Amino acid sequence: MRPFLKLLRIHIICWVLFITYEVLLGFTAQGRVISAFTFAEYAAHYAVNICFFYVHGYLTYPLVANRKTPGRYFLILLLIAVEFVVYVGAMKFVAYLLYEINDPKFIFLNVYYWGYLWRFIYFMLIGTAIYYTRTAFKHETRIVILENERINNLLDQQLLENKLIKSENAWRQSQLNPHFLFNTLNLIYNKVSVLSPEIGDSIIKLSEIMRFSITPLSNSGKIKLEDEIEHIRLFINLNQLRFNDKLALNFEVTGEEEGLMINPLLLITLVENVFKYGDLYNQEDPASIIINITGSILSFNTRNHIKKRKVSSHGIGLANVTEQLKTYYPNQFEFLYEERDSVFDLSLTINLAADDQVLLN
Repeated sequence: MRPFLKLLRIHIICWVLFITYEVLLGFTAQGRVISAFTFAEYAAHYAVNICFFYVHGYLTYPLVANRKTPGRYFLILLLIAVEFVVYVGAMKFVAYLLYEINDPKFIFLNVYYWGYLWRFIYFMLIGTAIYYTRTAFKHETRIVILENERINNLLDQQLLENKLIKSENAWRQSQLNPHFLFNTLNLIYNKVSVLSPEIGDSIIKLSEIMRFSITPLSNSGKIKLEDEIEHIRLFINLNQLRFNDKLALNFEVTGEEEGLMINPLLLITLVENVFKYGDLYNQEDPASIIINITGSILSFNTRNHIKKRKVSSHGIGLANVTEQLKTYYPNQFEFLYEERDSVFDLSLTINLAADDQVLLN
């Protein structure tokens, strides 16, 4: 509403200045004296001219000028002729109200038509000029908006590329220590497996997790989905070994993951949340981690009772996952989670086929 009132105020000011200029110029040239009748005369004529200006410049002329047809110029000429007839009719009606009613001897001379023709052309040209000025202004404004959108898209793309580079650098930096640790674990396994096969098995699983951490990324900064799922499987098995297979947890994978890529450590973060905050000793209602792949659509669901002993959390893990999803899978994911009756449910769906195109565009 405020922009409209501001525009209305501008129009009123412009008309006041314009009419004041014309009236003062006319009275100076003709030496006329302002009277009540003269004021009514000017007001009536300007009312017709102002109405014609807005009807022509904002309504009728744009309807014809915007047509992209061969007969557009003929329609413009036809429009001008019709407008002139209506304009003269309105002016004759004003003359009837002002002159003929008060003076029966008043004769409408042909000279009036020439005066009306001049004023008609005058206000028609002003209205047409205003139309093209508004059109040019809208066009320039549209160009500025599109340019700003292009710049914002470039900035978003640059930000996405910077995040990808940082992710790759962090991944490569994390490979240094695992290389050393992986070799050390192999040495310990060779020493311990003879004495305790169970401990040796734990070391093998841990070394497999370390091997995952030094797996090279693809050019897009992603890993195979099957490697991420295997990492989850090893993580679960290792924790089962830690707790003597007493953890109440169901892990299921359905569908074909071969050929699909995913951002590294995305799913494992959600699995770690289950182990950190979930009650994994509830044998009557075990926790669950369910993965389903249908084509390129990955569905990841977890459900677990929450530990009675509260673990301090600021939701940083889930916030990081959300930020990662927004960065690498914009408009290609659905991430929902809720806590109800001490049960935490989480659901994540990603279209893995579209994310690489987002990064490449």
